[in-house]
Amino acid sequence: MLINTLFKYWTYRLFAPGVVLRGTYDAFRELLVFDSRSHELMADLEDLYYQGKKEDFCRIAARYDALSASVGGMVECLERMAPGSFVTLPEYFRKFDFYSRFLLAPPTLHFGPPFVLTLRDPAVKPELAGGKSATLAVLTKTLQLPVPSGFIITVNSFHYLLEYNDLRSDINELLAQIDLASPGSLARISQQLMELIKNAEVPPDIENEILATHTSIWANQTDDIRVAVRSSAVGEDGECSFAGQYTTLLEVQKGNLIPAYLTVLASKYTPESLAYRIHSGLSDEETPMAVLVLEMINAQASGVVYTVDPAGLDSAHLFIHAVPGQGEALVSGRKIPDVLAVARADTSCHKTDPNDIAKHFLTQMMTAEQITSLATDALKIEAYFQTPQDIEWTLTDSGKILFLQSRALQSHASSPETNIEKKPTSISEIQSSPLLRGGTMAALGQACGPAYRVDTNHPVEQVPAGAILVIRETLPSYVQVLDRVKGVLAELGSVVGHFSTVCREYGVPLICGLGPEIQTVVGQGKIITMHAEMKSVYEGDILPRLETLPLHESQKQLPFFRKLCKLLDTITPLHLIDPKAKGFSPESCRSLHDIIRFAHEQAVRSMFSLGDRLGNRSRKRKKLLSDLPFDIFVVDVGGGLLTAAVREETITVEQISSAPFQALWAGLTHPSVQWQERAHFDWKQFGELTMADGITSSESSDFASYAVLGTDYINLIMRFGYHFTLVDALCGEDSSNNYCQFRFAGGGADFSGRLLRLDFIRTLLQQAGFQIETRGDLLDARISSLPSPEMKMHLFTLGRLLGATRLMDMSLHDTQEVEQYVQNFLEET
Repeated sequence: MLINTLFKYWTYRLFAPGVVLRGTYDAFRELLVFDSRSHELMADLEDLYYQGKKEDFCRIAARYDALSASVGGMVECLERMAPGSFVTLPEYFRKFDFYSRFLLAPPTLHFGPPFVLTLRDPAVKPELAGGKSATLAVLTKTLQLPVPSGFIITVNSFHYLLEYNDLRSDINELLAQIDLASPGSLARISQQLMELIKNAEVPPDIENEILATHTSIWANQTDDIRVAVRSSAVGEDGECSFAGQYTTLLEVQKGNLIPAYLTVLASKYTPESLAYRIHSGLSDEETPMAVLVLEMINAQASGVVYTVDPAGLDSAHLFIHAVPGQGEALVSGRKIPDVLAVARADTSCHKTDPNDIAKHFLTQMMTAEQITSLATDALKIEAYFQTPQDIEWTLTDSGKILFLQSRALQSHASSPETNIEKKPTSISEIQSSPLLRGGTMAALGQACGPAYRVDTNHPVEQVPAGAILVIRETLPSYVQVLDRVKGVLAELGSVVGHFSTVCREYGVPLICGLGPEIQTVVGQGKIITMHAEMKSVYEGDILPRLETLPLHESQKQLPFFRKLCKLLDTITPLHLIDPKAKGFSPESCRSLHDIIRFAHEQAVRSMFSLGDRLGNRSRKRKKLLSDLPFDIFVVDVGGGLLTAAVREETITVEQISSAPFQALWAGLTHPSVQWQERAHFDWKQFGELTMADGITSSESSDFASYAVLGTDYINLIMRFGYHFTLVDALCGEDSSNNYCQFRFAGGGADFSGRLLRLDFIRTLLQQAGFQIETRGDLLDARISSLPSPEMKMHLFTLGRLLGATRLMDMSLHDTQEVEQYVQNFLEET
């Protein structure tokens, strides 16, 4: 293949050099498109990380697929431009591509038996039975604690069901379309995903085994045995709790067991569970669903034990929370429980919370011996797992305590507005009288923002970013908006609800149990301040302005940021900085960014050395002579130069007939651009930092800028170290075809300085009517369909901007300076 390509290339080069020129130029233009797209996609991925935007990893994988195709396109175009010159480059591209895809690859999936396990089966492990089932198996097998009878439909059954119905590709395609910023998108995709699962056919061998196991376990009981069908996903009740995010079905008869199984599987794709999983950064295939089938219990009382105080304020007690009957109303936030503190050192010592609204129902329903037994067993569970526990239990009609679930207790995390330099506001610092005081601190923190009270006219899905969410019940479904709100106030609910658990995971302050007064005192849209530890709500903004950590720092423990950081490590670092260095080669590439940089640099060299290679230098590349402290080489593709300049090796500006170039040059040489104040640097002495952002000049063309010119066309790549500024414009008689596209990327200063410079450019270009898009330190601007005179004026402005913004990122410190620079620029027009 390579030999044939080289033969064809050299044949054309010797006998038809014009064909080589056209082919090389076409490949170069195509490579520039791929290069532009590659930088956009890299910037998108960096934006996800540094701006803390969460996406499903199917969507991130789709972004990577596009990036891989674009970088691969650059490699292929370079091969067309210079066949056989860089034979190892494709190999290095494939190497980095393989490693990146390895990071995004799903875990190994198993589709065979076992499909069903009993709780005492030795094969019960988290990766096969899910976290909830595996923990329950430990309680009954290892700790010999009482649990309801039941069985597990394994993760393998879920994988087999998807394979049997050929659903995986459809699921991945839908997941890649989810945009968490659009509630409508989330709800729409969720509905489609759930329908796929609910309409799926359960493979006959799985269905038969489920029903056979049901019959085997409850063979001696009547046909009207009822069961609870519960989720037990991999990852559930682990580092990420998934508290309340999946469906539990109660009172299910045998005849409805298979539909109930599909319903619980489908709850993997509810809006709230999708939002939670994506926020955590786990892929869909990392959280396959097992299902736990347990005998229904006629309960006198149910509740939750916290083996420590999640706020860390009381280390001497564990806390029993209880409600009459089943515990679903408690964990779903619809009931406020009775709370009993039990001494950890002496579990026979009990005391009720004097502020409890439930009037000590628990001590009336349970004997002292039962309370002591429950507390003792809870500490036994904690000792086994060696971490504080969140334990669900129930008291049967016969007075027997059964354990339903245990997981690591989510303690209070820092608020999203984590203060770096100051401590949170204390009670003594607040002089105002509270609007409300009371309830329970369910998640630590303080926050300020406009109140958004959920009602029929204000659905929870439409809560604006930065609001304080005001709700009646702490429903687990509200988790889907937690990444948008600063805090939550609730009329009902308790510290042990699923919603409270997730608030602590997210670091969102929550006060619950405030009572009905909250609905009248807190007005819609009113600015309020909440202080969870003080259990108080104040009117207005009374918090100091706190310095905050970016999400990729404050939430760096989340799988999302850990995985995305590893992926970016293979994509974005740039090691190939100096094209004159001996190590500027494919073998020195250590990332896809290096591949992009190398391919672009070599393509530019190849394109602008065409004249040399064709033995016709004077007719192709021309060096522009000017007083400005940088070099520009020009290639004319038709009408860009005066006829007399065609055979010259050097040209002057007066010999250029390209209208858009002349407009841009007028801006570059405008009197307001003081080139002499920014003298040319000795880059070797000044070092890589300066070289990363300064217009260079050298005897060689390695650091020069290049322009492809036509009568009404310009494509100018102006070198700014390892990044560049691109101006691509058509400025002809037909205004409908005219456009100007501008790209500005990179810089030598730190990230904040580069963003301030981009803010300066964006402000000016927006005022001029450009459409602007920024991602990280990359700015794209475009304006189109203007008459030629107007387009030339915009090119003139861009020329001035290019001169004015050199090294500006190293001198800007804040937005006030940006505003002053903008004003100065406009006054000098």
